[in-house]
Amino acid sequence: MEYREDQGLIMVRLHQDEDLFESLEGVCRACDVRTGVVLSGIGMLKQAELSFYVKQGRYATALFPEPLELVSLAGNMLLQDGEYKFHLHAVLAKETKEALAGHLSAGKVNVTNEIVILKTDIPALRKLDDATGLMALTFEQENA
Repeated sequence: MEYREDQGLIMVRLHQDEDLFESLEGVCRACDVRTGVVLSGIGMLKQAELSFYVKQGRYATALFPEPLELVSLAGNMLLQDGEYKFHLHAVLAKETKEALAGHLSAGKVNVTNEIVILKTDIPALRKLDDATGLMALTFEQENA
C-alpha cells in the first residue's frame, strides 16, 4: 500500500492481493484517524462479500470470488475501544456491466484500488440500536 496525507485528506493506493480492510486499518493507524469518511474508492476487487440488510440485525450475504470492477466505495470508519469499525458500501460491476451493490464486508484488491479518505475530529461511536439490531452511528457528548 501507498498513502499520502495533507491537511486531513488521505489518498491511498492498494496493490494486488492486499486485503482491503486490513490495509485501510493500517493507513488509519499510521495517519492517526479517529473518525474518517471515504470520499471515493475505485479499482477492482476479488473475493468481495456483499451483504443486504434483511431485518433486526440480520443480513443476506453473498461472496463474489471473481474479479469485479470497484465502481464506487463510500462509507466511514471510526476508532472505538482501540479497534477500527468500518461501515462501507460498494457498487461493483461484472464484465457484462451488470452492477452489484451492498454493504461491503470483505474484499481483496485485484490489480489496484485508489481510495480517498477525509480525516475528521468529529467524535463518533457505534452502539447497538435495539430497533434495528444494528451497531448504529452515534455521537459522543462533548465535555462541558
